[in-house]
Amino acid sequence: MAIGVNPIRVTFSNQGYARTHETAKLDEYQAPTTGQYLYIYKKPEGVKFPLQVIIHPDVRFEPFLALPGVSCPKPEQFRHGSNMRQFPKRKNRGENEIEYGRALEIDSKEALERFLQFFDSPAGSEREGSELPPRLKAIELENFKGVGERIRIELAPVTLLFGANSAGKSTILQAMQYVREILERRNANPDRTLYGGDFVDLGGFRNLVHQRDLSRRISIKLELELNRASLPDLVPEPWEEWQAGQTFDEQGIWDFHNLVQETRDRTETVSIQLEVGWSDVKQAAVVVGYEAGANGEWLARITASEDGRDVAIRLNKDNPIFLRYTIVEDLYALGDLDGWVDRGDIEDAPASKKAFFATDFLRSASPEDPTEVTDSSEQFDGDDEPENSMAYSVLGTMLYNVREAGMESPGQGLRQWLTGFDSALPHLGQLLAIPGSSKGGAANIYITREFTAFLSSMVVGPAMVIRDQLRKLRYLGPIRNVPQRGFEAALTPDEARWADGTAAWESLLTGEASLVDQVSEWMAHKDKLATGYELERRAFKEVDVGMLNWLLRAADPDAGVRSDPKLLRKLADTPEKLRLDLIEADTGMRVQPRDVGIGISQVLPVVVAALEPSASLVAIEQPELHIHPAVQVGLGDLLIKGSKENGISFLIETHSEHLILRLLRRIRETSEGELPPGIAGVSPEDINVLYVERSDAEQVVIHPIAIDESGKFVGRWPRGFFPERMYEALPKEIRARVDAKRRGDE
Repeated sequence: MAIGVNPIRVTFSNQGYARTHETAKLDEYQAPTTGQYLYIYKKPEGVKFPLQVIIHPDVRFEPFLALPGVSCPKPEQFRHGSNMRQFPKRKNRGENEIEYGRALEIDSKEALERFLQFFDSPAGSEREGSELPPRLKAIELENFKGVGERIRIELAPVTLLFGANSAGKSTILQAMQYVREILERRNANPDRTLYGGDFVDLGGFRNLVHQRDLSRRISIKLELELNRASLPDLVPEPWEEWQAGQTFDEQGIWDFHNLVQETRDRTETVSIQLEVGWSDVKQAAVVVGYEAGANGEWLARITASEDGRDVAIRLNKDNPIFLRYTIVEDLYALGDLDGWVDRGDIEDAPASKKAFFATDFLRSASPEDPTEVTDSSEQFDGDDEPENSMAYSVLGTMLYNVREAGMESPGQGLRQWLTGFDSALPHLGQLLAIPGSSKGGAANIYITREFTAFLSSMVVGPAMVIRDQLRKLRYLGPIRNVPQRGFEAALTPDEARWADGTAAWESLLTGEASLVDQVSEWMAHKDKLATGYELERRAFKEVDVGMLNWLLRAADPDAGVRSDPKLLRKLADTPEKLRLDLIEADTGMRVQPRDVGIGISQVLPVVVAALEPSASLVAIEQPELHIHPAVQVGLGDLLIKGSKENGISFLIETHSEHLILRLLRRIRETSEGELPPGIAGVSPEDINVLYVERSDAEQVVIHPIAIDESGKFVGRWPRGFFPERMYEALPKEIRARVDAKRRGDE
């Protein structure tokens, strides 16, 4: 039997949840502590139990099933709906992407109360993949090499780039190399890179900017899922050193501390955007724009003049980490910050979308009761979007507190906070130069420094975590080196040696024995790559002929050779060396890499790169080079293992039809429950297929090719899926007609 929606809304309200949006079919709620969203479905006659609740598709749903009265009738399916605006989109049945989430059913009011308490806890907000390391999820490019107009490329755990030679498939990788050079060495005009050494030459800004037009500005944006990581702490001194308990306002300090920590802890994704232009004044490339983002929205924007001297910053009070929906009396302590900070420096949204801030609250207060704030969302019905009149930004609360603690006005463009900048790029690892309290006192000093640490973490921190992930990018070029007989690992590590595969062989020599065992299994096992070769690492010592002869005589009991302490000490002091051997699986014969076909030496670095877990992103050009189609198929399972078990993301430039066919098969087997033992499940969201081509205007165009849960392509390939195979199989007469059509003769 249906009941009115109001009793359900009261239950949410009693738990501190804010109703942030409603349509004729949906109510949207935000949890008070974690800030995550959920939706409930309703009908014109009301709602009824079991109540359908939709949670974010990435939230782990299994823990909720342990709650009495909570179930998930179709765990293998998602619920799609166009008004679940806080959730991600994907293609379902139609051509357009649509929001989706996971549907849970709650069978009673008591179960709903338990569910809401759990949902607003750390255990109830744990995301799929949260145990994995951070992962780059998207890149946006504008005016970079062949890319003119802005494009966005989603990065899945396995991203495959197809297309003709020189179509621009290397653009994404080169953009990441460029960003790292800027973040790591503050070099906006690089040729050689940390990744590629002598194998990669970017050619400097003139070669990187679109059409080599120096009047254009390169823009690159990277987005990162934090997963188990967090933003770095940029703290001048430990909290305990401020002896907050000796002040007269201990509770106020703790309230401020908790506010900034809880706000920072809401960060799930971060992004940075770099804008680089050519300075005629400096005759050099300069970072003239830097943007830090959190949870899908920009948070801070720093701009610099062409010479890098005039730098200003703007903050976005409407970023999701700042927004709250529960009205509290403390908001009226905000007062009016006009005159201390320019309102234009802390917001950038249409008036209808603004969150409340200071005087906004005063305007919306009821004239009969100045402590009451009206809720204009009650005025909207149907699919109209309500005004978030209950939303407010805690950035105003923070600024009010630091002003009251004696911090001086930051001035126009918040320029007082940017001392020491020579471009729009912050100095990574350093606090912003925000002046402290002019009033003195431990409480005031603590509040201003806590705010400095918080804002520095939110502005500088995203660039630091993205830089750290780019440090873990591993690039494997299209031509891999075959090591010399008896080669040894270099004493000084150099990530550029991954480019020709040398570092892969060195990792096998110097890494854990378990890595050698894993690589050997993947190379030899019949259900993996089945190359016919195993791998073995042996330790040995080099001795001269005299010592060898003595050892041979000493081993003969009839020789009567007595022990020689000097020779034994010399043998013990002789350094141990390591050698890698390939072993023929059929004969057991040991051979060196130069003794076998070129395909083995080409694929082995690919196997090592996928299994060695220290990388966050592995970029490989043509992993299928010189190997049999049967081995190419097995590479699909290798990529799945590396992404699922080691948290590695893969960016693969390939021409291999066999590789993608294996991945499509695993998607189908996952959805049908027919995966072979030992193979991790994979969904369409785990694989991103991109077709790269050049337009008639010589612009790089990237076409995403969607995949459904049956392992089939939803969209068309621009030029067909490997049309060469079909063309070659056609009879001569039909080929002639196809050729005529291509020439325009028909």
